[in-house]
Amino acid sequence: MKRIVKHELIEVFVPQGSTATRFQLPDAQNLRNVQTWGIQAYYYDIVPRSVISGRKVVTKQDFQQAFLTLENYSGREFDKQAPLMQYQTIENGFNSDPVNSIYPSIQEKDFKNFVGQKINFPKSYIDTVAPVTSDTDLVFLISIYYTDEKENFSRTSFKNKH
Repeated sequence: MKRIVKHELIEVFVPQGSTATRFQLPDAQNLRNVQTWGIQAYYYDIVPRSVISGRKVVTKQDFQQAFLTLENYSGREFDKQAPLMQYQTIENGFNSDPVNSIYPSIQEKDFKNFVGQKINFPKSYIDTVAPVTSDTDLVFLISIYYTDEKENFSRTSFKNKH
């Protein structure tokens, strides 16, 4: 039987006028000591605003110049300075043209899977090539797919349906 995979949306805060180039991932209670199965990241053209805070999501240009480092609970950086773009698995099929009733088609690309690594999220971070400049607060928006070791296995299947 398979474990139940859960989802947690997190945002990494980038304050207006910041000169920083490193941003720590938040300490989300639901993500402590869990097994990670996937990460998906978003930029403004895909998800313009965060549902968590309502803040704007970083632009594609800033997103393409960002790198993710993930640390495990042993203090090892097992995914060091990976381009954040590799975790952006959704793309617009084409540009919108409201005059001619043409709208972007959202397409899923290669989903980046993990094999149950335990990530110490508050020790993990995003580096940027240059400061993210904006006249407003921004966020990096990231989906985490995980399982909790104490979660029961799923007992449903097609075989069990009546």
